[in-house]
Amino acid sequence: MSIVIVETTTDKPITAEMLADTRVLDCLEVRNAKWRYSLLSADRHRMICTFEAPDAESVRQAYRQADVGFSKVWTAQVIEPEGVPPVWNEPILKVLEGSYPNGFTDEEWNEAQRSILPRYQERGIEWVRSYASLDKTRVVSELNAPDAEVIQEAHGKAGIPFDRVWCAEVLKP
Repeated sequence: MSIVIVETTTDKPITAEMLADTRVLDCLEVRNAKWRYSLLSADRHRMICTFEAPDAESVRQAYRQADVGFSKVWTAQVIEPEGVPPVWNEPILKVLEGSYPNGFTDEEWNEAQRSILPRYQERGIEWVRSYASLDKTRVVSELNAPDAEVIQEAHGKAGIPFDRVWCAEVLKP
């Protein structure tokens, strides 16, 4: 099974009724896919959903059959801190998203980690986990941080670009 990420961006806020709609879950079950959890932005306009599935196309087809909108669907590699079990601290959970059109190498990722992790530590930021697309052009990271500004500051000092940072609520099955 693969880890599949579904990104959704909406003009209108995602409502409780939309979240309660189980059509996509039924379509996923038929395709042997399982919802792991989702991260919903505080303004309810952005959501990242994680699945275990045979492939990204199975999840994409389930969303289409259920007539549920999405922005992007991609297969991910999970990257977690060594030796530290990841733990969300929901009141301070943030999501950082980055797009890298040319991708990055494992060496570049490791160098970025060596640069950013000390800056995180200085600012009271805890890295929980990251998801990197298999072509390494997209990264979604889960961080425990007092606010989005300290994450932006750390990335600015390290010279590591990102698209956005937002406060997240965890939704679980």
